[in-house]
Amino acid sequence: MTGVRLDFVDPGHGSVRVTAADPSELPLRVAGPRGEQPLHLDALTPEGGLLGCIACGHPELYTQKAFPRALGLGIVVAAALLAPFTWYASLAVAALLDAALYHTAPNVVVCYACGSRHRGFCARPRHPRFDREIDERLKFGRRAVMGKPMREGGTADAPEPEH
Repeated sequence: MTGVRLDFVDPGHGSVRVTAADPSELPLRVAGPRGEQPLHLDALTPEGGLLGCIACGHPELYTQKAFPRALGLGIVVAAALLAPFTWYASLAVAALLDAALYHTAPNVVVCYACGSRHRGFCARPRHPRFDREIDERLKFGRRAVMGKPMREGGTADAPEPEH
């Protein structure tokens, strides 16, 4: 492991980046945009995995690729502009390049509640990909059109969403 990084997001107030060589070296408190805030280090497993968000303590997290979306969009736009001049072969090249970049991009674990991003932590327990039903429940509560109740233990080792 080359170190861990937490992009601590304080909605509406900005973010703070916290880095450490090892999860056990993370500080107990972080100087955030609204003053010092505690980190929830009890959400770490002994191996350095995540049971919940270190920033807010919420147990529901999801995994996504740390892929720069602007780069992916730029590749597709450039290929589309070049398509008529390359007999549309540029679109196939762009698809291959995009796929290669996506598969080499590292995973990042994101908190549903506060949006904080966790990088470099142990992959166990694994958190599933984004689930719209969890997001709806957290954003809209009782007004949510869809939404499933929180799973006991949060998303740690939860199955992938069915959709």
